[in-house]
This record gives sequence, structure tokens and C-alpha cells, in this order.
Amino acid sequence: MKGRAWLATIHITNMEKAGLTKEEYESPEKLADYFTTTWNESGKNRSSGIAVCVNEKGRYHAHMALYGNTTTLANVSNILFDSHIEPQLGGKKELTAYLRKDGKYAEKGEQALFTKDLDSIQDIQGGRTDLEQIEEYLNQGHSPSEIMGLDFKYRKYEKMIKSAFVDKRIKETPLIKETHNEWHVGDSGSGKTYYYYQLCEKYSPEKIYMATDFENGGFDFYIEQGAPPILFLDEFKGNMRYSQLLIILDKYSRTQTHCRYANTYNLWTTCIITSIFPPEKVYVSMVDSYKKDIDKIDQLIRRLDVIVYHYKTEAGEYKSYSIPANEYMNYDDLKQRALSDKDGLVIEDNMEEIPFKD
Repeated sequence: MKGRAWLATIHITNMEKAGLTKEEYESPEKLADYFTTTWNESGKNRSSGIAVCVNEKGRYHAHMALYGNTTTLANVSNILFDSHIEPQLGGKKELTAYLRKDGKYAEKGEQALFTKDLDSIQDIQGGRTDLEQIEEYLNQGHSPSEIMGLDFKYRKYEKMIKSAFVDKRIKETPLIKETHNEWHVGDSGSGKTYYYYQLCEKYSPEKIYMATDFENGGFDFYIEQGAPPILFLDEFKGNMRYSQLLIILDKYSRTQTHCRYANTYNLWTTCIITSIFPPEKVYVSMVDSYKKDIDKIDQLIRRLDVIVYHYKTEAGEYKSYSIPANEYMNYDDLKQRALSDKDGLVIEDNMEEIPFKD
């Protein structure tokens, strides 16, 4: 059985399974804090309210109202240490009265010792349609891939989900973005791609879209993965049109990048490029000689904020050295500056400077 609104009854057996001592669970405040935190932190956008009670026979227990994304009754029970779970059937007013033991519920001899977060109780107006549920997930900030992963039947709405998601993100994104672009260059094995791992550790993988195929579908899943704010182009060798690279690095959010099935809007605010080639060498490979008077390398350098050189010392230590892009002259000069710098510049120390907007 699946649902998104549940009512739990928690007995002493469940409290003990949670690892609480007798002293801990007999404190209504501690018990309420523990179980609401357990549920609220068990998944995205989950909330709850709780009432710690004692019945007319002196039996100590708790009732919880639980909300979140669609899940199974068995999963809810498992999260709450095998507590008894049933779907919420009544409305907010009735359930609040039940947990507070107000009105007709006060006559049954059960007493509420402590309540917490009962304002989180929601009205359940019967079953929602798939599209109503999908709309709520979109409003909660879920990506298309997350939504379609919640229930297999949602995949039949894939086109609608992506379209609605794009519309929402475009409305949220300024026409002119605040951008930050970096070019990381160095020999193979110098630690360039490891920077991706560092970014994932700092911001989470969900915030970063890695592309390694730049003309044959590398951007196909950008929207499906939630249009992450950081775009990571790994091992770039100039295998796309120069004009397209400039668009990718540009500040206009309504520009688009080619995909096999439908173009994607460039909603990222940070772009990281790693390459074994410096900007000027990639430029030479991308632009025909007769076009160099029109498509100048200055257009590329002007769109970059930082250029980073990665290298490995004779002692096997990984180093990186960065300069502002407007100071960049050529690759030889960058390497000379890096190798004459005694300590180098470790890129982790500079990661705070990536100003992407979530």
C-alpha cells in the first residue's frame, strides 16, 4: 500500500527497538523529539506531528501524523521501528482533536501528556490524481528523474514533467545570470578530473552535471537531472563548434545547447572545463584560419574567470596553480609561473570562490 499521509501508533516495544532507555522514553519531550527527528530526516520534504499519551489503563504510547513523498506502509513502519501504521483518512481538524484528546476524544479516558508540531497536520481531501501529485513534487523542487523514480507509472508523463520543470526553472532564473567559468589544464594524470570529486564532496553530486560527449548526446539528461547549477565538461578537446562553446560560457539563460531529442536551456551558472590542452590550442583546433579575424580567442578568454594549471611534482605530490583569466598570456607562461611558485596553489583552498546560485 502506498500513500503520503500516515498515522502511527508507537508502543514501548517500538521505543525500545529505537534504542531508547527507559529514562529517555519516559520523558515525553525527549520521546517526541527523537521520533519527529527520525521521521523528518528520513527523506526529502518530510514532516510530522506527535502526541505522547497515556490511556485509561495507564498504557504509555504515542501517536504521530506523518507526511512526505509517496512511500509504502511497510517502509514507514520500518523507519519507525515496526510501529503500527495506517493511512490518514480524516481531515486536519478531526485528527488534531484526536491527538490533543479534545472534544469527543476527551471522554475516552486517554490523556495527551505532550504534543509537538501539531500544526504540521495536513488536510487529506481524498486521493489525488497522478498529475496533481506530480505538480506537488515539482513545486517541492524535485527533478524529473527523482519524480519518475518515485513511481514507475509517472514515466508515461515524462514529456509533460520535463516541460513543466523547464518552465518553472526558466521563471526562476534571471535573463542575465551571474556566471563563473574555469579552465583547468594539465597533462593526463595530473588531477584535473579529481576536481570533480572535490566539487561533489563540497556541493553534492546532484549540484553538478558532468558531460564527456559534447556533440552526440552529452547534454541529453541535463534537464532530467534537475538542471544542476554547475556544468563540468571533462577532457574537452574542442570537439564542438566554437560558437557553441561561447554560448555555453555566456551569461544569457535563454540560450540553448543542442541535444538529440530536444535542446536544453543553459540554466547553469558555473562551468568547469578540464583539458590536456590550453585555451589557445583548443581555439586553433576549433576555428579555421580564415575565420580567426572574426572569431577571436579574446571572446573565449573574456568569458573565463580563472585558468588553473594542474601538475605533479617529482615527489609525486599533486599541485595546482591558478590565475585570473585576464592575466593569462599563454600556456608556457602559466607553467613557468606555477613552477616558480614555491608552494603552488592548492585548488581546494580556492573552492569557496565558486559563486553558483542554487
